Amino acid sequence: ADGEYLMEWGEIGTEHGQFRTPHALEFDSQGRLWVADRGNHRIEIYDQQGNYLESRYLYGRISDIFITDDDMVYAIDSESSEARHINWRNGVRIGPVDQDWLVGFIPPWESASRPQNGVTGEGIAVDADGNVYVAEGPASLSDAGSAFTKYETGGM
Repeated sequence: ADGEYLMEWGEIGTEHGQFRTPHALEFDSQGRLWVADRGNHRIEIYDQQGNYLESRYLYGRISDIFITDDDMVYAIDSESSEARHINWRNGVRIGPVDQDWLVGFIPPWESASRPQNGVTGEGIAVDADGNVYVAEGPASLSDAGSAFTKYETGGM
């Protein structure tokens, strides 16, 4: 691969096709590109020619997204708080690709010595068994006590 330039799209803003912090990209099984626009608190979905298809607003201020082979969306929100996104909590939100609703939420885990640890990281992956792996970021690494945390979802 020689990195040949093919195309570009998008600009700064809040309308469809405009972004305030495009933070993560992922393709679903239909070949659609999911763009996590953290600054606008949404996911925008495009075809591979850059044409806008639809938006999702239930996933918060997304740091990363992962779409499984069976088209489940796992979006990690490391920044939602009363200060940044009123009435939202950081964590992992889970929903189907083909519908605009959530089927699960993994909140930050807590212990007496470490309130709200983990699940506020910058990266996410899901294995074939449905286990969720989170790469903790600057805001959560010291609280989580390790660079990665793992969560079982029960095959959600």
